[in-house]
Amino acid sequence: MPQHDGDPSGAAVGKYFDYNGSTPLDPRVQALCRSLMEAPWGNSAAPHPTGRAASALVEEARGKLAEALGASPGEVYFTSGGTESNNWALFSSARGRRSGHLVTTAIEHKSVLQSALELRERGFDLTLVEPRSDGAVHLRDLQGALRDDTFLVSVMWANNETGVCQPVREIGSLCRKRGVRFHCDAVAAMGKLRIDLREVPCDLLSLSAHKFHAPKGVGALYVREGVELPPLHFGCGHQGGLRSGTENTLGVVAMAEAARLATTGQFGSQSSLEHRRQQLWNGIRERFPEAQRNGAGGMLPNTLSVHFPGLSARRLQEELGEHGFSVAAGASASQGTPSHVLLAMGFSAERASQSLRFSLGHPTTAEDVDALLEAMPIAIEAVRGAAPLAR
Repeated sequence: MPQHDGDPSGAAVGKYFDYNGSTPLDPRVQALCRSLMEAPWGNSAAPHPTGRAASALVEEARGKLAEALGASPGEVYFTSGGTESNNWALFSSARGRRSGHLVTTAIEHKSVLQSALELRERGFDLTLVEPRSDGAVHLRDLQGALRDDTFLVSVMWANNETGVCQPVREIGSLCRKRGVRFHCDAVAAMGKLRIDLREVPCDLLSLSAHKFHAPKGVGALYVREGVELPPLHFGCGHQGGLRSGTENTLGVVAMAEAARLATTGQFGSQSSLEHRRQQLWNGIRERFPEAQRNGAGGMLPNTLSVHFPGLSARRLQEELGEHGFSVAAGASASQGTPSHVLLAMGFSAERASQSLRFSLGHPTTAEDVDALLEAMPIAIEAVRGAAPLAR
């Protein structure tokens, strides 16, 4: 992927360290989007020539995305994004049941956590499995949470805040043996890790296009063949009646192309991301020896969650922002509240409020990392000299 060309924000890409929040369009995906702006504009459900032209593009995209996932086209359903996909997976798995038990973890994305809590309000039993201090959910803990009436387990592939990967292959095998449906939120993992559903026994899997260099407002839910999943909402019966609403032709075509680029290594190598992340961590430790990493073990190659003792993460985020750098305190949409992920890992509210997440992308260069490291001592001194935050 070109380093800074083709993105409307120009050189600002070099100061962007929130790729887990959203990603710039890949120039090749952007060019594809431009070519689709004028045609075909037809409703892909319509039987006339313009509609059939749109439908052909949608179905080609479905096949391309399925190939990238190691799935079949009939197992891929397009949605408006990861939040819809996660809601669909949870609420539709519970439909038709008067009672039952579901299991998820305390570190899931809010679209899974809030859906699970809502199901609890509706009378279902819920177990939230806590991670260990390394940020990983251990298989033994999850196995101990299963009951005879457990109908769904939902565990993310990798955490969007800490980058810690979860044992999804082992969890999927456990669920398969117990006859329990397994849903995996793979939003943070797609485009950074290899996802092959021929190797991971997964029943449902969620994706969001804007996390891997495609447009916002489009996602997908993988539904394994044989899994019955009622629709989340109703309409004119699009996508086999399971997901009504006219397909976003431009969005799904762009998403499928981005998935192809990602899975064929055309965005860049995982080792390059890991090298830049290590460069950043080494530089932070050199300038701020008290810094501590949040999370350990297998991780996303681009993600670094760092505790800066004694410094407000919100203030540090603001100061780095004054220098043009985009970083996250918790998740991108956390609005400065302490990370529920770090709290679930057993860290104090103080540590959670003193932690920043840096997430790199394939366009991130060594020079970009150096520029951020140069700005950090200035930002740190500014935070140290600032008045305390109002409580």
